[in-house]
Amino acid sequence: MRRLSSRGIDHQLEVLLCYLGWWVTGLVFLFIERQDHDLRFHAAQSLIVFGTISMIFFLWGGATALVLFWVPQSFQLFQAVGNLLWLGTVLLWLYLLLKAYRGETWRIPVAGDLAVKIASR
Repeated sequence: MRRLSSRGIDHQLEVLLCYLGWWVTGLVFLFIERQDHDLRFHAAQSLIVFGTISMIFFLWGGATALVLFWVPQSFQLFQAVGNLLWLGTVLLWLYLLLKAYRGETWRIPVAGDLAVKIASR
């Protein structure tokens, strides 16, 4: 039997939605949910993980532009590293979506511990 949230929506669907829109939906669910500790955990973990990854991509783009200005030959190296970062991020995202779809919880090291603290507030 499926568990419903305080809004009458399937709990498992809401957990999935926390990860679907990266940090944006995590932020939304963190603010609208006040009672369900499990949902708040997933929202906080999504916010922490994908917010951090988004900042890393932003900084990587700035570093790439700066280095390419001085060393144009390094383009392929920076592009390869950026592509690997993107691939790893997409794989992590898909894994989290799969875990959420199955109703399982996976605590990402460091981020999961921080998410527990945020969710309990």
